[in-house]
Amino acid sequence: MSYITLHYSGVYNNKEYFTISGSKSISQRALIINYLSDFNCDINNLSDSDDTRVLYNALYLKQTVFDLQQSGTALRFLMSVFSLENKSVVLTGHDSLFQRPINPLIDLLKLLGANLHKEKNNIHIHAGSMCGSILNLDTAYTSQFISSLLLIGPYLKNGLVLNLPTTLYSKSYIKMTIAMMKHCGAKIEFKDHVIKVSSQPYASCFQYIESDWTSLSYLFAAFVFSSLDKIFINNFYVDSIQYDKVLVDFFSLLGVTTHFKNNHIILEKNKNIVLPQKIEWNFIENPDLFPTIIVVCFGLSIELFAKGLMTLSYKESNRLKTMQMEFLKFNCIYNIESKDVVSMKPKLNNNILNELIIIDTHNDHRIALAFAPLVLLGWKLKICNPEVINKSYRNFWYDLRKFGIEIKHL
Repeated sequence: MSYITLHYSGVYNNKEYFTISGSKSISQRALIINYLSDFNCDINNLSDSDDTRVLYNALYLKQTVFDLQQSGTALRFLMSVFSLENKSVVLTGHDSLFQRPINPLIDLLKLLGANLHKEKNNIHIHAGSMCGSILNLDTAYTSQFISSLLLIGPYLKNGLVLNLPTTLYSKSYIKMTIAMMKHCGAKIEFKDHVIKVSSQPYASCFQYIESDWTSLSYLFAAFVFSSLDKIFINNFYVDSIQYDKVLVDFFSLLGVTTHFKNNHIILEKNKNIVLPQKIEWNFIENPDLFPTIIVVCFGLSIELFAKGLMTLSYKESNRLKTMQMEFLKFNCIYNIESKDVVSMKPKLNNNILNELIIIDTHNDHRIALAFAPLVLLGWKLKICNPEVINKSYRNFWYDLRKFGIEIKHL
């Protein structure tokens, strides 16, 4: 097991420039659309994350067994794509990948004529005979089930109709998928919990990827904790299709102003802001922001009442529980009220600042990314398995150095 220690040196430039790789969510959808459309075009600013690399290799390397590591998106998207193509392949990966919801998608694909089954940590896909149909989804554990089906919809005979459940988590990602499909010529309608996809292939490829707002959340956190007055970040759009752009609204409560200029943003601080004592936030559309926002509230001694967290039990780790385990090390009051609700109340104890706190990442990139900025407030941190960040934000440790953080590998 590898480790790094983080230490705040206080040496920084007052105006720093950052470049974040392309959105992981947009990149993965773009890869599927371009692959199915068979247009030969380059993608500008494709995500450099491990998840995106895994998906790309599975699509374009001529193999029959694919190790998808921890990429839930790659697994779900490829189950649909390879079933559509009647490819005989095996999809495998890390143990934790197969602890996430998969069987409901298998059942839905079988209703469309796919021939696949799960055997331990393997998904076996064989030749089938897929045809469009009407599917009723009583429960949606993850929006990726829906996006996976939608992306192949234009290539199903008779198209596809999805009747969605009344309660729908992460609907923002479904809307992202639909927007990208429409951009590339798909005929698709979403109204009153019903999505209809016509049997009409994509007419163009997807070429331009905006940078990743979820990754940007960790720079927002580091900035609000830091002594810097202003930072500049490239490749972000004011009309983003990523719903994690809600970061702008959240951090405005903490005195951070976001300016958009020529497809980049400038973050500045209002030093006269009076911080709220308590924040209530619904993460139903933005569950990946929960680790960042709860750590920021803790660092600024703000109570947080968080809801809309149901899907966090099905991530790389059970994030409700793993965040609780790590927060206990900070003498913090963290209560899991239900599968959907968490409350957090910081407890001030300056003595604990002198202790070295070891962050167990639980093989979950967002645990490492969220807790690391606390070093800017004086916490002494040791991060285990720091390479886990490569799953989404490969240059994070490099970018942290711009805030004056020294990183030592052990």
